[in-house]
Amino acid sequence: MKLFKYTFICQSTFVGLAFFMFSCKKQTENPKSISEKKIEISPPLDSVLKEKALNDYIQTADIIKPNVKNGVPFNTLDYDKIIAYDFAGDEETYPSAVDKKGKFVPVILKQQFLTQKQADQILSALAKNSSYGESSAACFQPHLGLVFFKGIKKINQISICLSCNASITETSIPARTHKVFNKGTDNEYSFSGFTPSGKKAITNLCKEIHFYYGNKKG
Repeated sequence: MKLFKYTFICQSTFVGLAFFMFSCKKQTENPKSISEKKIEISPPLDSVLKEKALNDYIQTADIIKPNVKNGVPFNTLDYDKIIAYDFAGDEETYPSAVDKKGKFVPVILKQQFLTQKQADQILSALAKNSSYGESSAACFQPHLGLVFFKGIKKINQISICLSCNASITETSIPARTHKVFNKGTDNEYSFSGFTPSGKKAITNLCKEIHFYYGNKKG
């Protein structure tokens, strides 16, 4: 009797365990499982700006002049317009507002040309050592792009992600890499993340032109 009871308990335990494993497997394979699926959020198609509208806008932008007081490298770049773009960037697909083929990426939500005053303020900040020197995250999902034009030709662009505290630029900005650790060794690296003053300059611009980083805290 005891042997029968023991055998019954073991069999019941085995059946229960098998059912539990099957249930877990079924739940894991459920396409609605948030933990197993990457949710990608893209802007609605009716909210993004079309290529023609973006190209036409370049010709309406204010004409500005490079200012030698803005610092390296902006004091030597030959441009006559800077347009800011608010876009839903991504490090793999859309790291910049203009792609390698010279086309605007299909996730641009807003555009605004900069006045001479706005250009001088943000460029002088981006050229300062005091704007960089903090750490940054590995992700890169920029929402602000600054594109320099000469006529309708792109000269340079900068993409900024405040969420991960990082930026990329086509023309090197020496200030970004001024803070170097382990210099001269195989482990040399720079802290190119924005400092509080660097972030403030960016958010101030975005507040003026009503862009994403002007409305977002942190």
